[in-house]
Amino acid sequence: MAVATSVSNVLLGRLPSYTRKSRHLQQLLRYAHPRKLVNIARAELALSRGETVLRSRPYIFTIDTGNVCNLRCPLCPTGVHTLERRQSLMTLRTFETVLDRIAPWAVEIVMHNWGEPFLNPEILAMIGAARAASVGTTISSNLNLVHRGDDFLEAVVDSGLDHLTVSLDGTTQDVYGTYRRGGDIEAVFHNLRTLLAYRNRTGRRTPTVEWQFLVMKHNEHQVESARRLARQLGVDRLRLTSAGLPFNQLDDMQLATQWLSDLPAYQAYHPRAIAQRGYLFDERCFYLYRGMTINPGGEVSPCCVVYHAQHDFGSLLTDDLDTVWNNAHYRSSRGLFSPKRQPTDGDTVCGRCPLFKYESMKTR
Repeated sequence: MAVATSVSNVLLGRLPSYTRKSRHLQQLLRYAHPRKLVNIARAELALSRGETVLRSRPYIFTIDTGNVCNLRCPLCPTGVHTLERRQSLMTLRTFETVLDRIAPWAVEIVMHNWGEPFLNPEILAMIGAARAASVGTTISSNLNLVHRGDDFLEAVVDSGLDHLTVSLDGTTQDVYGTYRRGGDIEAVFHNLRTLLAYRNRTGRRTPTVEWQFLVMKHNEHQVESARRLARQLGVDRLRLTSAGLPFNQLDDMQLATQWLSDLPAYQAYHPRAIAQRGYLFDERCFYLYRGMTINPGGEVSPCCVVYHAQHDFGSLLTDDLDTVWNNAHYRSSRGLFSPKRQPTDGDTVCGRCPLFKYESMKTR
């Protein structure tokens, strides 16, 4: 446990402020055994050096269990039908195939990305499979459950899910529905109260329940009421955070003016910074060293931000983890952030991403 705590402190020091540090720490302490800890240390060392070919493997995996949703959020490519990928639900068989390939290294599986995970009828079985493989699980849900009652909420608690994020951006229906279009805030509050009551009644420690509130222009006046209500509900954490724009529109000032908050504390993804310096974050892209994103059909994306099928880096259904992790796509993309970049490195979508500072920018 002392080793795990030491590694977690290093990891928390390196994780940027816009990530969920405490959640990663909890998963690390629960699921990191010596082999995983050594792998994490190797990954962090490779990131600090800007290596392009890695001896380490990813240790946080985003597995999109379904890129379909019951809401129509205006800044989500699923909600506005610009996903550029076939929409589907991941099968339990596909999930288990992927899990077999990543379990030796995985500390945490984020079981959502471009959809509502509780729409997948096999989601509880997937949670159970991950738990049996000693891998932590995280789900983010709008909690507008479709045709599922209180029994399902109790089953979520009983499944062993480690962390549940509830996406709830407002405290009244008119404000909430401005962005979460098609959502019913009273249904969300009912489901949240029911789940927490059952968890507390049964004495379970999990899932840790986090209320995520994307602070935007239309709801920033409800931040204080959200704080009060979070205390009343008894959620474990209220996370007030910045909204972001779709990958294809990260520099869209008009869209930012329409939606992003006017409060400086919630402008982490504002395209103004891109316009001023060419990127948002003054660091290497950690996604290429720590994580892997897997779509419903097993296809691998370079990160959870990129949703286009044409930019896939491979597939974990046709290749093993090591083959994909150090293929030409990954080597070339890491080269953008490395002093060891080779002249033969090819082009990937990462070369058009304004999130992180490329190595070449340091000499400008």
